[in-house]
Amino acid sequence: MRRVSGLFAGIAAVALVAASGGGAAHAQPGNVGDAGIVVASNAADAFLHVEGASDNLTFTYRTAGADGLSTGQVLVPEGVAPEGGWPIVAWAHGTVGMADQDAPTRSGVVYPLYRSLFEDWLRRGLMVVATDYAGLGTPGPHPYLNADIVANNIVDSVRAARELFPSASRRWAVAGQSQGGHAALATTVRAEVLAPDLDFRGTFASGAPTNLDRLVGLAGPDFPDVKLDGVTLYLTYIAAGLRQARPDLDVDSYLTPRGRELVDAADGTPLAQFKPRANQTPVGDLFSRPLAGTPLPQAVTEYLGVPTTGFDKPLMMVQGTQDRVVPPPLALWFAAELALSGEQLTLRLPGAGHVDGLAQSAPEVGDFLDRILH
Repeated sequence: MRRVSGLFAGIAAVALVAASGGGAAHAQPGNVGDAGIVVASNAADAFLHVEGASDNLTFTYRTAGADGLSTGQVLVPEGVAPEGGWPIVAWAHGTVGMADQDAPTRSGVVYPLYRSLFEDWLRRGLMVVATDYAGLGTPGPHPYLNADIVANNIVDSVRAARELFPSASRRWAVAGQSQGGHAALATTVRAEVLAPDLDFRGTFASGAPTNLDRLVGLAGPDFPDVKLDGVTLYLTYIAAGLRQARPDLDVDSYLTPRGRELVDAADGTPLAQFKPRANQTPVGDLFSRPLAGTPLPQAVTEYLGVPTTGFDKPLMMVQGTQDRVVPPPLALWFAAELALSGEQLTLRLPGAGHVDGLAQSAPEVGDFLDRILH
């Protein structure tokens, strides 16, 4: 385990002089209208089985998003709930695609790793609720990496779990990996505004794509062919989400015909079919002009940026040093910014890749969640 220190912040300060500021949180007060209300629930399908769950349901609930609905799964520990109820871990999944059939409760594609995490947390007496996010398995587009919407989706999933199971506590934490790591961080700085009636305790994030907004300004026809896994795929998904959220930007005007073709296909094409198409396209082939000096970088910051202040609850991050999806320097940059802002962060740097880093750190993650929730 490694804690970000003042020394680390001092070393990083020189590199950050020109990079002041960060994404702003735009959360609105929670508990408005029918957010978090459950509209349907069913026993989970067999492929979503998790050992140690006394109850395992999938459900549909009301939340922010194009059609105002999301789906999710809730797992209840075995035994008698403690005084005050079962503490809740709100899980945020990584990138699975943007098509409805990619939703975790429909596909189960991400389940082998997540199942082992969930089983550990259940053994520790923690209830687990896992949103699919709006637009994955529900009508309307999936707002990929839209910080405001995913934060609402996560908070409202906790409300839904508490409606389904009165044995649930007010105490909750958020945990996520990759796309879900970003969602967890976005939720953290909004949690107490969105849900002042709940007792938010802290955050775990693994392989979180932070500072992506800073890199968007570098994109354009001359963008180098970097050796990162899935960079075109993720930029295409971001463009698709931003185009839906900000039609005034005319995102298509920044794209080549090939770029528009991929962005058009992103939302409705299952990941297994879309990923090979995206990976065959260099980033430079997506854009018709440089993005620097245009309104797009600032719009991306407003859309997905994560602030570097406001983390007043315990925060643990895991970043694999061999990660080829989210470059480690981005996480270190973010960690240094947090330290410079006076925020406290526990940073774990396993010598592993994007997913293996989480797997290797799983026992420490369980200990962290156990400590802040009990």
